[in-house]
Amino acid sequence: MNAPTFVVGTGRCGSTLLSNLLREHPAVASLSEVFSAVTDLGGRVAEAFPGAPLDGEAFWAIVGAVPPKAATMHRHGVSMDEVLYRPAPGSRFADGVPALLQTALPHLSDAPEALFDEVAAFVLAGPVATAATHYRRLFDWLTRRHERRMWVERSGGSLRLVARLHAAFPDARFVHLVRDGQEAALSMSRHPGFRMALVAAQLTEILGVDPYHSPDRTAEADLPDELVPFLPERFDGAAFARYEPPPALCGHYWSGEIVAGLGELAAVPAKQQFTCWYEDLVTEPVATLGRLTAFLGDGLDDAAWASACAHEIRRVPSRLRGMPETERRWLERACEPGFAALRASGTG
Repeated sequence: MNAPTFVVGTGRCGSTLLSNLLREHPAVASLSEVFSAVTDLGGRVAEAFPGAPLDGEAFWAIVGAVPPKAATMHRHGVSMDEVLYRPAPGSRFADGVPALLQTALPHLSDAPEALFDEVAAFVLAGPVATAATHYRRLFDWLTRRHERRMWVERSGGSLRLVARLHAAFPDARFVHLVRDGQEAALSMSRHPGFRMALVAAQLTEILGVDPYHSPDRTAEADLPDELVPFLPERFDGAAFARYEPPPALCGHYWSGEIVAGLGELAAVPAKQQFTCWYEDLVTEPVATLGRLTAFLGDGLDDAAWASACAHEIRRVPSRLRGMPETERRWLERACEPGFAALRASGTG
């Protein structure tokens, strides 16, 4: 089996497109949004990578749990498009979809519930081991189960996980997918997952706890009125759908992720990382996918697959056109630290 591979990026950088293309490769088990789901949109990273060894039941409590933020969004009809599993009313998952069942398993199989039960039996029978061992054991099993030669995990916003993933998988390769920061920031401002992540971050900063994981409301009186409807016990789906963070705020977020992520990637050996620009993937798909498969390992080059992928890719019109000039300048300034970091790294 080829070395494990992670596609990492800031989010809204085209990684969903890339994981969809990799799903069609006959040798690749494309694992989509595993770490985004188990960390509840990035809010519980430490809990997803506990330091002490754990048994199969404790590991299942991580990957088989229902993430509160995603469950709240589902109940109020504001789920992300990336969440592929939508339970029917009255089904056993109607009150909340477990992490692995949200995207990863339906991305792999047309019978995700049956696969979920298989995964549960496999994980629960696991030995006492580190979290890294459990993840690798599970990912390797899914690869064999689907008769593939390697797995590639891709989660939105996973650039922040590089250091943890490199520590857990020292032999892993990293595909860093980069997109123009201003376009990525505008996409973030309209995306429900990033909207929830930014809302939760603000709530956590003011309350001192993540309200989706703690009942403590000691500092609730300090919340501004516009954030109160986003507490889980008061969640207002209509208010959430209307809420749109300023593009400049998302630009600052993009820059912060790029700067920190490049710092973490600097500790990964150069031969274990590959940078891919979303814009190249869209404009030169065959050549870009050829470079990607060359990086992924021997025997992965597949001209027929790359050609088929090229016909599936659609260019998205720029969202920058028509922006008010002042708003555009604020966005440019917010993204400049990220662009500077990319230039300094030789990527930009």
